Amino acid sequence: MKTSSKGSQPLEPKSKKQNNKTGKIKVAVLMGGKSPEHEISLISGREVVKNLDLQKYEVLPIVISKDGKSFILGKVNYHFGQLSIVNCQLFFIAMHGHFGEDGTIQGFLELIDIPYTGSGVLASALGMDKIYSRKLFTQAGLETPRYLVFEKGNSLKKVLRQFSFPLFIKPSNQGSSIGSSKVNKRKELKQALEIALSFSRFALVEEYIKGIELTGSILGNDNPTALPLVEIVPTRQFFDYNAKYFDNQTKEIVPARLSQKLTKIAQKAALDAYRSLGCRGFGRVDMIIKGNNVCVLEVNTIPGLTPMSLLPKAAQADGISYPQLLDKIIRFAFKSS
Repeated sequence: MKTSSKGSQPLEPKSKKQNNKTGKIKVAVLMGGKSPEHEISLISGREVVKNLDLQKYEVLPIVISKDGKSFILGKVNYHFGQLSIVNCQLFFIAMHGHFGEDGTIQGFLELIDIPYTGSGVLASALGMDKIYSRKLFTQAGLETPRYLVFEKGNSLKKVLRQFSFPLFIKPSNQGSSIGSSKVNKRKELKQALEIALSFSRFALVEEYIKGIELTGSILGNDNPTALPLVEIVPTRQFFDYNAKYFDNQTKEIVPARLSQKLTKIAQKAALDAYRSLGCRGFGRVDMIIKGNNVCVLEVNTIPGLTPMSLLPKAAQADGISYPQLLDKIIRFAFKSS
């Protein structure tokens, strides 16, 4: 079987469902879905489809509907429960947020016994939940921002007693900063909490740390490696959904402008966070640095794969092209199945 470039190992499919005529591996690319990140998922998925090496893969794009009840295969619409009829060797998951990144689709693919890219059910669920992931980061000896958990019916005094402004309000289980707000004044607090709680049962109230925003991309299963760090300099108040995908003014500097010592500390923190959740394949760890302290914010188990996304930029800085990155992700999926 052909190998991927840059000296990577042969691809290792779990089964032998290659097209007998071509010897290619049949990969279904899942995109879309029910989450608020549906449109961004479509961009990620299309980018994956465009960059998969057609000499190695037979590519099958699959768009999951916004209601999650159907999918489009070619020009035919099927009920979602019929996904098992798709004859392929591997599902490449390019679905962000709920039902794509939280372990839901991973559990379904486990049931129908088809290998898939990225982390498994538990790691995906933990990565999506900011509260439980923070607890695991702390157990792993990692520093996180000071925070409290807020739910509907709690008094604002719970926040005001423990925090000063500015601060952050985030839903406990959304991706891409959906529903997150930077709160500068007391009068903004109630609305920010209402927004966060409209997306999740719990909101995370988090101290504001003024420092260097970083993201560390990770590749691998049992022995993962850290790619060059990306420094983020947003023009908005923080690196929110629009800044990530629509604001061309945000500066993303790779490698980050850190000393060699601090770079190693931050990369180790990213690796430790990734391992603490039991992640595999690939992921991205968001962090912030104040002085010599690295605070871990969250792990993204299916980071964006759009042309503007940070994982492909980090890979490129390490000499890994987008098609080579996809090769690696697919190989890790087969190794973990």
